[in-house]
Amino acid sequence: MKTLVAYCALVLTLALTPPAHADVASSQQGLHQWPALKGKLVMVAGTVRDVLRYKRSMTFYFEAKPGEDWIHVPIVKSRDDQQETWFNVSHGETTMIDGFVAARGNEVYLIEAAVSESPAGIKATWYKLTANDPAYPDGPFYLLKPVGQKFYPDGKDLTVEWVLKKEAAVKPESRVKR
Repeated sequence: MKTLVAYCALVLTLALTPPAHADVASSQQGLHQWPALKGKLVMVAGTVRDVLRYKRSMTFYFEAKPGEDWIHVPIVKSRDDQQETWFNVSHGETTMIDGFVAARGNEVYLIEAAVSESPAGIKATWYKLTANDPAYPDGPFYLLKPVGQKFYPDGKDLTVEWVLKKEAAVKPESRVKR
């Protein structure tokens, strides 16, 4: 009986443990979390919908210890451009910007693919969850900062979805600037 209970506990633990290569798309609504930076990154994915628009959103928070306040984690596009919430963008049936969150080892990344008009193509940008970055001495303490990019020149079958699928298979070290 003890063996059966131990086996059941192991099966349940494995079933509830997220895979090490856990990607979460912007379309996966709800609350998602990853262990990171001696705490937990929490993402709330939702949908903004009314008669004029339909957008998916991802908002990030960091919880340093269980029960502590959730600290908002902005997405830093540049020193002068920080977003509190990330939105996908579509124009008609065409996705212009979309992304996903990827846990790779002990690191968590937001990978975004966005249509570029000049030059024509799609730019994939990797953002890494970082704490106390010296490049931002006045804060925020936790942030998703850009760490690498890859440009895909315009082509016959090039789509944001195709780029995101390609980027999901990439190892971070091939995108992250050193």
